[in-house]
Amino acid sequence: MELAPVIREALEAQVFEHEPGEAALALRRGVNVSGPEAVAGALLDTAAIALRRMVAETDEAYDQDELLERLAFDGAVPVDNIEVLGRMLSLAAATAGGIRPAIDPVVADLGAEKAMFGAWLATLTAVRVVAISLERTEADIVDEVLNALDLA
Repeated sequence: MELAPVIREALEAQVFEHEPGEAALALRRGVNVSGPEAVAGALLDTAAIALRRMVAETDEAYDQDELLERLAFDGAVPVDNIEVLGRMLSLAAATAGGIRPAIDPVVADLGAEKAMFGAWLATLTAVRVVAISLERTEADIVDEVLNALDLA
């Protein structure tokens, strides 16, 4: 199954339509057909596209520890999910840098549900960080990412 339509549907539901339940259903359908490893990998690829845009335009990188601390402090991410988010952001950043780490061992270690949650959270976090960094809306970043997915 081509996963770009699944990712498109999930991001559009989450960011444009503000329907997180619909986004979750789209991702679940993708997992049912392709498996959690494939969907988590596609999500991290999507986050990597956003991160590459940020670096290309600003030539800057964010400090992951500082970002995670801020997200936990602000209550944006529950403290018990910070480690999973950090792990998935590292995978997305490595992918953005040109080295895509294997996702299968991460899914095996975390479990499918937690890995999917982490990959989705990392994707949404990357979109938000890039939007703030580039002084654009999240919808603008998602639109750019979706256009890049269509070309891939």
